[in-house]
Amino acid sequence: MAKTPSCDEARPGQCPACEAPSRPAGGRVGLWGHGLRTRQVRGPLAFGEKSEGVTVDGRRYQCQSCGAIVIVEPRSVLRYRHFSASAIALALALFGVDGLPAPEVRRRVSPWFTVGYAAFRGWWTLHRWIAVAREGRLLPGAPHRVAGSDRVVAGRIAHAVAARAPPPWDAPIAARAFAGAALPA
Repeated sequence: MAKTPSCDEARPGQCPACEAPSRPAGGRVGLWGHGLRTRQVRGPLAFGEKSEGVTVDGRRYQCQSCGAIVIVEPRSVLRYRHFSASAIALALALFGVDGLPAPEVRRRVSPWFTVGYAAFRGWWTLHRWIAVAREGRLLPGAPHRVAGSDRVVAGRIAHAVAARAPPPWDAPIAARAFAGAALPA
């Protein structure tokens, strides 16, 4: 997330829509650079650090075979989410495994300090993430169709994502979930 890769460094090997090669041997480039797309991503950049909001540049490409637009972003950036995958996994671990109340999870994961009336009782975003995670559509590597209360679902998803993390194995579940969420599916 710290440095935007060059157009050639980030170019995918093929178009995900039509599977046309991006650089056929001896042929013309199939995926043309099509500019940058800037997004805001929220959450801590490393485990244990203060949460912040950063902007991330994603490379855009246009397939010359089918016309599809492809956006290449860092692995921790999730589609349709303002928070990084690592921040979401951390929130689920803090809520489901460590048993922290939702307002405390929000204080640790969200960079915003100003809250409305509803945020004193809970954090709606956390419960929306859990609802999507319950269906297996939130984080890569998470199990599909998890049943149970919000805390149980959050704990199961956090454990599954933490299992993908690299060593050390004796690190807290929250730290391992943070690291495991940034890995490719």
